[in-house]
Amino acid sequence: MPSAPLRNSRTASVYVNQVFSEEECDRILASLDEDKWEEAMVGGIAGKGVFSVQKDYRSNYQQTVPVANDGFPLNRIGQEISTANSSLWRFDLDGFAEDDLPWVMNYCRVGDHNNWHVDVGQAATASRKLGFSLQLTDGTEYEGGDLAFHRIRKERGELTRKGTLVVFPAFWLHKVAPMIAGHRKSVVGWVHGPSFR
Repeated sequence: MPSAPLRNSRTASVYVNQVFSEEECDRILASLDEDKWEEAMVGGIAGKGVFSVQKDYRSNYQQTVPVANDGFPLNRIGQEISTANSSLWRFDLDGFAEDDLPWVMNYCRVGDHNNWHVDVGQAATASRKLGFSLQLTDGTEYEGGDLAFHRIRKERGELTRKGTLVVFPAFWLHKVAPMIAGHRKSVVGWVHGPSFR
């Protein structure tokens, strides 16, 4: 009989920490271009590595994250994720991928949502190791639209404070509930690495 594999009991962890100030979140929001919003897409349904608008699965707007000359905000996000990874998942990570950079997500219509899904997939998404969501708007500004994880309970207030970074394994099932009122903006992205083995 082979011996039991070395197991990490923290693999199912969801990391939550308020990393950005309200002023820093407002700086990110002010850098957005209202003309660049596009319908968010879903990967894999229309074909391997193909992204398409599938409003039954996902409905919201998105635009790429503006990155300042000093690397803000991705430098801070990357540093925090590296620290969290060292104490929790201990995955082999390479960083952000040029062909899969983070987005700002805008849930602003009644019913906007993102059904249960995982973030790791095919083609450019196959090397995703950790996903993250950075709250740019406070949970008091909207109703519905909550991020939820399969079999991992987190209080709404913990996840919806402005400036809070939520990090989780890319293979973990999660969703964004339908919007009821208001609007929610967040930075969403992934840290990549070599294949799991």
